[in-house]
Amino acid sequence: MYFSEQFGIEYLTEYDWFDPILERDTLLFVDPFLIFSDPDENWKMSHDEIMDYFQRAFTTLAKSGLRKQHQFYKRTLTLMEFPEPPEFRLGFASKNAAGSGSGPEIAARVVEAMCEAIQRGMQDIEHFEELGVLVQGINRDRISDITCNLLKPKLIKYTQSVCHSLGIPMQETLIRHSKFDEMRQRWVAADRLVPVDPETGKAILLVPKRFLRELPTLSSSNWGDFLDTSLRDDLNMQISGRMRKADIVAIARRRPEVIREWVRAVQQEGSRPYDTDLDPKLYVKWQKVARDAAEEAPLAYDSKIQTPRDLLDFAHTAIATFRHWTEEKGGWRVFWRDVTERKAIPEPNMQLLFLGVLEGYCKRAGVILDREVETGRGPVDFTFTSAGNLRILLEMKKLSHGDFWNGLRTQTPIYMVSQEIDYAIFLTVRDSETPAMQKRWKSLEAEAKIVSRECGKTIEVSRIDILPKESASKSS
Repeated sequence: MYFSEQFGIEYLTEYDWFDPILERDTLLFVDPFLIFSDPDENWKMSHDEIMDYFQRAFTTLAKSGLRKQHQFYKRTLTLMEFPEPPEFRLGFASKNAAGSGSGPEIAARVVEAMCEAIQRGMQDIEHFEELGVLVQGINRDRISDITCNLLKPKLIKYTQSVCHSLGIPMQETLIRHSKFDEMRQRWVAADRLVPVDPETGKAILLVPKRFLRELPTLSSSNWGDFLDTSLRDDLNMQISGRMRKADIVAIARRRPEVIREWVRAVQQEGSRPYDTDLDPKLYVKWQKVARDAAEEAPLAYDSKIQTPRDLLDFAHTAIATFRHWTEEKGGWRVFWRDVTERKAIPEPNMQLLFLGVLEGYCKRAGVILDREVETGRGPVDFTFTSAGNLRILLEMKKLSHGDFWNGLRTQTPIYMVSQEIDYAIFLTVRDSETPAMQKRWKSLEAEAKIVSRECGKTIEVSRIDILPKESASKSS
């Protein structure tokens, strides 16, 4: 359910705030660069506040003489701890709105990188995202988490303003990391008046949608691209697409002055947010699309599920219903952000759409469908669970996925063994019709039989063809 739906608000595109899904995090991130470049002086000042925070941390660390046992070094470690802010429903968390954030381990890496930067003459940073280049553990999720943490007091006021204007009820709720104690020089929890999800009792905070992106403007991957064009020959580098994050970090630490060149180049070029209203990659609207699909293509299944084979048959029937909607009722269109150029939406978003449709089918049949279940050997895409602890696995891969065969031949058997499950479905989404992909498409069943025989388990194939279809009038 979307925030607007929970509180009976008709969401309008002219609204400034992003309308989050309450049950699952949306795979978008708050980009501090967009705050930095915002025309609203109030938000620009907020970016200045973020940078003041990091500047104080640099100063405090320098006073420690970079000695780990010094109280100022330890204080800097505390300043660099940022818990995952679940109130915003953004980021990588897959099953629900909770995650790990930036704990002591990442804080230690950040401070280590700051020490090295200080030793190389960098006494401050112009954008804290530079740390994402200097530290291997800082990714887009943590950059967003840090931003939301540092701006949480301001974003609480922003949320309160939205709620007051729309008559959305609020209540006093304890929110972690919502007040900075100047005397103790640390973040503390405090009671704040905010909207609360009545289903879970958890606080909800809103952000301006114009600050959201798929990747931060200043990120290690973007810096790798900058290196590729400016210093490739000088550093005898391979193309940036082949560089590991560790390589990027190593170069950044050797050449911190190049980070400044990159930052200034990006400042001149500018940046744009992800269009959450148009939503070309289906990060936001997948839940609404899934609801409509489930209504348009209801599942007819009356058999009792008493064995793993019954559960497998149910899953095949549910997939067949989803396939019919996709291939015969025009559902394939939502899988493409650009049909003409054959650019599909990201695979994780395909999985979310699949989940959204099949969850309703499963609920009516007394089956639980979970996404990205940790097996101990990595996360399997889906598990179906029925009464009596009957379980089957489902791996979902785009046909053109670079790790496609490894998913069938290696990952799926490993997950089945670790979970002690005998039945699985390997679901393939056809997004390409090149000769190589046609050959792959035709050989699926044969490969699945070989893998099943080798691992002593049952892996069956299912398919969904999302290739654009001609209209009936054109094909006749």
